[in-house]
Amino acid sequence: LRSVPTVIAGLNSENVIDPTKPGGVNRGGFTTSFFDPHQPVTRVGEWNLTLEREVLRAVVARFSYVGNHGFNLEQFRNFNSQPNNWVWFTTTGLPLPTGEYAGVARRSYDKTTYGEIRRYQKTGYSNFNGLTFEVQRRYEKGYGFQFFYVLSNAFRVAGNGWRDDIIPDPSIYLPGAVPADIGELNRFLNYRRDDAIPHHRLRWNWLVDLPFGRGKPLGRNAGALLNKVIGGWQVAGFGSWRSRYWSLPTSNWGATNPIEIYGTRYRIEDCRSGVCIPGYLYYNGYIPANRINSRDAQGRPNGVMGVPDNYRPAHSPIIPIPADGGRPSDPNFAYYDSNNVWITLKNGTVQRLSYDNGLHPWRNQFVAGPGSFGLDASLFKTIQFRERVALRFNADFFQVLNNPGIGLPGSASGILSLQNSSNAPRQLQLTLRLSW
Repeated sequence: LRSVPTVIAGLNSENVIDPTKPGGVNRGGFTTSFFDPHQPVTRVGEWNLTLEREVLRAVVARFSYVGNHGFNLEQFRNFNSQPNNWVWFTTTGLPLPTGEYAGVARRSYDKTTYGEIRRYQKTGYSNFNGLTFEVQRRYEKGYGFQFFYVLSNAFRVAGNGWRDDIIPDPSIYLPGAVPADIGELNRFLNYRRDDAIPHHRLRWNWLVDLPFGRGKPLGRNAGALLNKVIGGWQVAGFGSWRSRYWSLPTSNWGATNPIEIYGTRYRIEDCRSGVCIPGYLYYNGYIPANRINSRDAQGRPNGVMGVPDNYRPAHSPIIPIPADGGRPSDPNFAYYDSNNVWITLKNGTVQRLSYDNGLHPWRNQFVAGPGSFGLDASLFKTIQFRERVALRFNADFFQVLNNPGIGLPGSASGILSLQNSSNAPRQLQLTLRLSW
């Protein structure tokens, strides 16, 4: 053994823990959760309208409107939250608490023992409105297909357990900055688009008989043996395309400019790491001014190359770095590319910290990004030897086009890197199955 244990369960572990001397637990250092004893039933109201008509032989078109409202969704409320440092200094003018009670002194409910106190309750809700258009051809005369388009507008508050949308106490924000009513506060902080549900989605599938074998255009008069080899082949597959969203950054608090979505118009190379990585400047995110089309003393690229002349960052830190890199004589030299501010406290001391009022204007704001495309296909055939004996061959191609796809842009920099693929590589699976 690399290290020999001194305590062995069942041998000498009986008195390892002394209940009169608990250790490792600090005031405010743990979260306590409990259930609201009066839990309403989670419910959903739904409504829909469908129009359907046969437009051609064996071809049906459907148009549907679907809506629903879910309520009494699961959510946590934190009764014992605490303000961040900036809000604390601004509202109280006092230094941060120290000593044994440092972890609880700023909390809104219990200032002696507990950290976060969360109640599991049913106060979340969701809203959905969607349109669906479908064209379907039943399998006939050697082929069939389906095509779907779905337009979804999905919004929610909570419904994702403890992972998000926890309701804090209004006191952790500046006075008057948020609604005092808990229901209004919940909507103000948490109601947003559900970016896990695509806004636009296309799906399609098909089944086609290949034109080989007896009675087909190729090999029409094939004999029994030849027909078992070349006849009966079919191709099937399904594909999808969906839109995706990315969230606007909330890390910078400085000057802003209008957001400009460039898409794949500007091809760039990010050479800041010493290796130039290709990509696109998807939108005018923040790139430090001294790294825009910059080169080192030897003339080698060491910044983001290919940034257009009309680029103006949509967001910036409070103290952005100058294009020339600045000078050590500048009092802010050590704080370039930071959101540092200085607050004078009641005792006259000056506290330096990063600005954050907890309510960034870009919070819960989502922007459409590049879509995601995938296509799978199969080539297969069944050879019938007898009435109860058959051999089936499948060649299944996952990501048959081997399309690498592109990811989502870095929300802060605006750079859509091509270093990694968004999709998995093509995979081939061969199957031979004998059934009797």
